[in-house]
Amino acid sequence: MVKDYFAEVKNRCLEFRLNPNEIPSFDKVSTEELTEIQEKYADTLSVIKVFIHKFLEKTKGIPLFVSVTDDHGTIIEYMGDKSLQNTVVEMAGLQKGIQFTEKKAGVSSVLAAIDLRRPVGVLGTDHYHHFLHNAACYSVPLYVKERLIGTVSIMTFLDFAHPMILTTLETVVDSIQRELDLREENRYLDQMNQMMLEQSTIGYIVIDESGKIVKVNAKANSLLSNVQKECRYIQEIEPLNDLYHQFKEGKMIQDYEVVLQNHKYIICLVDYFTFLEGSLIQLHDITEYKKTESYIQNAEKLSLVGQLAAGVAHEIKNPLTTLKGFIQLMAQNLYKEAYTPVMLKEIERINEIANEFLVLSRPTVLSKERCDIRKLFVEIDVLLSSLAISKNIEYIEHFKEIPRIYCDGNQLKQVFINLFKNSVEAVDHNGQIELTLQPYDSQNILIRIEDNGPGFPELILHNLGQPFVTTKENGNGLGIMVCKRIIETLHMGQLNMYNKEHGGAVVDIILPVSGE
Repeated sequence: MVKDYFAEVKNRCLEFRLNPNEIPSFDKVSTEELTEIQEKYADTLSVIKVFIHKFLEKTKGIPLFVSVTDDHGTIIEYMGDKSLQNTVVEMAGLQKGIQFTEKKAGVSSVLAAIDLRRPVGVLGTDHYHHFLHNAACYSVPLYVKERLIGTVSIMTFLDFAHPMILTTLETVVDSIQRELDLREENRYLDQMNQMMLEQSTIGYIVIDESGKIVKVNAKANSLLSNVQKECRYIQEIEPLNDLYHQFKEGKMIQDYEVVLQNHKYIICLVDYFTFLEGSLIQLHDITEYKKTESYIQNAEKLSLVGQLAAGVAHEIKNPLTTLKGFIQLMAQNLYKEAYTPVMLKEIERINEIANEFLVLSRPTVLSKERCDIRKLFVEIDVLLSSLAISKNIEYIEHFKEIPRIYCDGNQLKQVFINLFKNSVEAVDHNGQIELTLQPYDSQNILIRIEDNGPGFPELILHNLGQPFVTTKENGNGLGIMVCKRIIETLHMGQLNMYNKEHGGAVVDIILPVSGE
C-alpha cells in the first residue's frame, strides 16, 4: 500500500515536471499566519516538547531531527541534532512556516502520514529528489479525540535508519495523544463546570484552608453584593463567618437558614462542604419560596378563620335559639323557674365554645425547659386514673428510658389529658388504654396512647384537626386543633392518628429531643 502510494506520487511529480536532481523547494506561510498557527497549537506544542525532549535525551549520539506540523503539513516547531540541522536541514531549506506539498516537495513522509492516516517511513531512494537519497524520514499522524491535528516526524541519516525508530516514534506519539486527550477532556469538563457554575441558580463560594475566598460564581456575587467587594476572607462576611467557625469545629452545616442583609432582604439555605484543601459553600436563595409559603399560610389561615367563623356561628345558633325562646316566654309571662337551669346550661355551652376558640387565636407564650416526660405523667397520674376509674378502664403504662426533652411541660400536659380523655370516652366500660414512652430515633421520642375501642371513624381520620369535625354529641372538634397546634407548631413535632388492624385507635406523638 505504501509502495503503491510512493509510485503514484512519483508519477504525479513527473506530471508536475519536478526535477529530481534539484533541491526541493517549499511553499511558505506568512509570518502572521505562522504566528496564528503557533498560538492555536501552543498547548499542544507544550506537551509535545516535554515528550520529545525526553526522547532526544535518551537517544543522545544518534543524529535525529524532530519536526512538528499541522494537519496541512506546515512545520510549526522543530528540534534535535545540530549537525543534521547544519547540513541536510538547512540545505533543504527546512524551517518553521514551510509547507509540504506534492508539487514542490514530491515524496514526503509528512504528506504520506496525513494522506494515509498511518505511520510512514521514507528511506533513501523512496524520496523523489536525489538530494534526499541519503536521508531517512519517519512520520506519525497525531490525533486528539480521533481528530487529525498534524504529524510528528524524525529525520536522520540513512546510515542510522532502523525500523525501531518508527516504532519508538509511534510509542512517543501515542503517549502525547493520551496526554492531549486527557487535557482536552479536562478542558471540556472545566468549561462545562464553569458554564454550570456561572449559569447556576445556586451561589457557590470556594475558600482555602485559611478562609480566603478563592472563587465566587455569579449567583453568589449577586446574593452578597459582589461578595461585599472588599472582602477577601469568609470571616469578614456575616453570618457566613459564624457558620464557618462552626464547620471548622466539626459541626455539620446543611440547609442552615440565614438572612443576608444585602440591598434587599434575602433568605438563603447555606451548606458547607469540604473541598480540596478548603471548603465549598452553597447558597440556595429561598426568598421567593418563603414569600410564597407565607402567602399560602395566610390563605390557609383566612380559610381556617372562615371555617371557624361558620362553625362558631352554627354551634352558638342552637343555644341562642333556646335562650330566645325562653326570653319570649318571659315576655308573655309564661316563664317558669324550671327553665333557668336549661338557660344556664345553654349559656355555659356558648362560653365553652368561645373559650376554646380563644385558645386557638391568642398568641402562646412558651416556657420551655428540659423536662422528663415520665415526670409529667406522674404529675397528672391522679387525673388520668380518675378518668379511667369512672368507666373501670384498665390503664397500663410501658415506660422505657428516654432522654429529657426541651419543651413546655404545661402545654404538653394539656395535650396528654385531652387525648387520654378522648380515649376514655371512646372505649366501653371495662376497656383498656395503654400508654407507651420510648425512643423513636436518635433525635426524637415517641409517646403512644392506644385503646381497644372501636377506633377512629373515617370522618375523623380524613379531616383530622379541622374545626367542628367530631363524633361526640356535645363536641366541637377544637380540642384536636389545639393539640395539633401545641405539638406541631409550638414543639415542631408530629401528631399521628390511625386505627389498629384488629380494632382500636392509636395516637402517636413524636417530639424532638432538642425541641427546635
